[in-house]
Amino acid sequence: MNIRAVVTAAALFAGMVGPSFAACDVKDEDKQGVCVDKCYFEYLSVKNRFATSPDGVEKAKADRDACYKKCGCEPATVKE
Repeated sequence: MNIRAVVTAAALFAGMVGPSFAACDVKDEDKQGVCVDKCYFEYLSVKNRFATSPDGVEKAKADRDACYKKCGCEPATVKE
């Protein structure tokens, strides 16, 4: 077999499987999941207010990301 084919297959497999292990656990049964849910619902409540300006939504996103980090999750790994 061509070595490039083997290396490419390994890279594709790692790229597909890697993110599934890096995701944050958001199940309600544990403390981390409850914390992430609280952050997300607070973000939604701010975002859904009629009087929220675009600056307010950006601040809410920043607050949500900071809250995710406080819960022990990287914001990019949380599946909402």
